[in-house]
Amino acid sequence: MLDTVAPAGAYDPATYRMLSFHDQRGRFLDGSDTPRAYLERCLERIEALEPAVKAWAFLNTEGARRAADAASARYKNGAPLSPIDGMPIGIKDLIETCDMPTEYGSDLFRGNRPIRDAAIIYFTRQAGAVFVGKTVTVCLGGGDPSITRNPFDTRRTPGGSSSGTAAAVAARMVPFGFGTHGRGSTTRPASFCGTFSLKPTYGSINRQGSWSAAHSLDHIGSLGGTLSDVWTTARFAARHAGGDPGHPGLYGAVEPPAPHKPARLVRLDMAGWAVAEDSAKAAFEARVAALKQAGVQVFSRHDDPAIEAYEQLLARMSQLWQALYRFEMRWPLYSYRDHDASKLEARLLRGLAEGANTSQETYRAALVDREHARALHEEIARRCDGMITLSAPGAAPVGMDQGNAIFNEPSSVLGAPAVNLPILSVDAMPLGLQLLGPWHGDERLVAVGRWMAEIHRTA
Repeated sequence: MLDTVAPAGAYDPATYRMLSFHDQRGRFLDGSDTPRAYLERCLERIEALEPAVKAWAFLNTEGARRAADAASARYKNGAPLSPIDGMPIGIKDLIETCDMPTEYGSDLFRGNRPIRDAAIIYFTRQAGAVFVGKTVTVCLGGGDPSITRNPFDTRRTPGGSSSGTAAAVAARMVPFGFGTHGRGSTTRPASFCGTFSLKPTYGSINRQGSWSAAHSLDHIGSLGGTLSDVWTTARFAARHAGGDPGHPGLYGAVEPPAPHKPARLVRLDMAGWAVAEDSAKAAFEARVAALKQAGVQVFSRHDDPAIEAYEQLLARMSQLWQALYRFEMRWPLYSYRDHDASKLEARLLRGLAEGANTSQETYRAALVDREHARALHEEIARRCDGMITLSAPGAAPVGMDQGNAIFNEPSSVLGAPAVNLPILSVDAMPLGLQLLGPWHGDERLVAVGRWMAEIHRTA
């Protein structure tokens, strides 16, 4: 009988395994499994857990079966289209799909059916991806908490705004899902639900056809049960869809990079350390100690004045994010508010009110501050193989508040890549370790992340 409080079962980062598509492809090629059979196992899991988890805004069951059947035939003939041919994928409902509703979690867009796919959806569809459905998001990516529940404790939030994507992957409903990220919307739910994630270098995955409230901060995010699936899918999408116009796109091979043991890491406190829970700090410190025991040098603000200067900049990221996001979100949200304010949720309206007095001069000053912060970030990043910190101040809080994004704001403002590694836990709940790197250092960061994750599990 399903445990309605913990429908996904007990969580232990050393033993809990999510789905892997990358590891299963060999069985499709030798005929011992098929994409259709793999999909059916996903659908069975969805049917069993969805009433408790509420991860899906729309299920595309018949369309997914048709796509899986076509992929099965291609594998049988020894001619798969791509490394993601037959992969079941969830799509955050801020991303346009031509064959499913795209409602942005908003009453303003109930019944909205685009005539196009977003760029990443178009090209992954051409590659044989199996779109299982649209996953739940908070309203327009910044509204009140969604209906989705944490699969390891339904009394707790899954985080947001990629709520449904993180919960669906964590609950083993699908191996991979697309999310978005403007503040903490990929890394935070990945931390709370215990999935791997990549918030890539800004502009490296094409956002055309996806909702954006703050153009200079928003990203496409990838969440998966393994870093192999996260990397291959993100890189394949970027290879064909490109990055945002004017950006070079995600660099690296489509194949997952081999695990790479780092020689030097920089540990960061950020502003979040002051509000992090003691249990979260203890879990992080234990992981730092284990890295040192494994022969990795770990430096901090106490070892280098440049790191201390960087930490002081990071402590101001919340204010910098506010100045940038609140000014940029005015369009289209002012227009939507004027059309029907009753259909904009309270949190969005508060955000508009907070930003009403943000002047262009304040915004310009924030842009200058960001460029200075980016330069210092790149200087520190060149000295190490990655920067480590917490992904959230603690485990997912009880209740539906989305949780604090204070550890996620720096990578969002800086545009630097961030990987969530589900290798920590507090009170039998997931807690992520966050790994950050330089612009366009995504592939190397994933390689370091794979090594760090394989201390506990296969990544």
